[in-house]
Amino acid sequence: MRYPVGKTSFASDEASMKLDLLETFVVTINTGSIHGAAKEMGQSQPSISKKLKLLEESLGVPLLIRGTQGIEITNYGKTFLIRAQAILNEARRAEAEMMELRGEKESTVRMIVAPTSTINLMPKTIQVYRQQHPHIKLEIYEGLQAMAVDQLRRAHVDFAVCPLWEELPANEFMVEEIENMPMAVVTRKGSRFAGVTKFRDLHDANWIHIGAGENLSPLVLKIFSDLGLDAPKPMMESYSLTTTLSFLSEYDSIALVPEKLVNHPVYSGWLTKLNLENDVDHYPLYIIRRRETPLTPSAESFCHTLARVAAQTDL
Repeated sequence: MRYPVGKTSFASDEASMKLDLLETFVVTINTGSIHGAAKEMGQSQPSISKKLKLLEESLGVPLLIRGTQGIEITNYGKTFLIRAQAILNEARRAEAEMMELRGEKESTVRMIVAPTSTINLMPKTIQVYRQQHPHIKLEIYEGLQAMAVDQLRRAHVDFAVCPLWEELPANEFMVEEIENMPMAVVTRKGSRFAGVTKFRDLHDANWIHIGAGENLSPLVLKIFSDLGLDAPKPMMESYSLTTTLSFLSEYDSIALVPEKLVNHPVYSGWLTKLNLENDVDHYPLYIIRRRETPLTPSAESFCHTLARVAAQTDL
C-alpha cells in the first residue's frame, strides 16, 4: 500500500482534527486494538480505522500493521508514538495552564525524582513550596535517568531531578546542577564487609547496582579501573529504593549511594559507611527539563524552591 505524503500543517482550522487523529492513534496503541479504541472513545470501529488511515496518509508512512490477531505497531509507529504523546500532553498542559491563569482550575506539577538522591531535599522543598502554593497538586514519581528521559520526551512530567550517568543531548534538554553529592559505599552494620578498608577486597562482594540503564555507575567503573581491576559484577540491578534497602538490610551486600542516605535518621541505625582508603568522588544532582517546552509558572516556582533548598542544605 502506498502512503502519499500529504499536508501536515497544524493550521487553526485543522488543529482539532489533527489532535483528534493523534489521540485516536495513541488510544489504539494503549488499548491494543481498533475495537478497544472504539470502545474507549465511544466511536465506531470504521470511524477509528478511517482516522488511522488519514493519519498514515498525512505522514506518508504505515504506523500500524492490521491482522486477524489485532494490530502491530511498526518502527515508524514506535517513533511517532513518543511525539504524539508529547503533543497531546503539551496541548492538555497548555489548556490547563490557561484555565489556571483564569482562576478556573488548580495547577498540577508533575515530576520524576531519584529517591535516594533527593531523600533530604524533597520533604523540605515541599514544606516550603506548600506554604507559598497551598492549592497546587503535586504528582511525584520515582525513577533514574533512563525513565526520566523517557517521561520527559513524552511530556508526562514537567521536569526530573536525578543524577546523570550519560550526557544528554544539549539541543533537547536543559540541565541545572543543584548539588554535588558526597557518595559512600555502604553495607548493613554487622555485615562481613563492614570492616573492609580496600576496594580490591570488595571486588567479589555482593554489589547491588543502583539502576543506570545498561551501564554500571561511572564512579564504580572509575574506582576499580584506577586500581587496575575489572569492574565488579553486580548481584542485582535495582531501580527501587525500597528493594535496595531491603536487600542491604537482610544480606551481606554492598552499594554505592549518596552519603546522605547513611546519615538519614531512618537508616543510620542499621546502615554503615565503609571507611575505605581511596576516596569516592562526589556526584552531581540535576534538575532536567525539555529545552523546547517552557515550564508552567507553578513548575518553575517548584524548581526555584528546590534549588534554593539544595543550596541551603549544602552550606
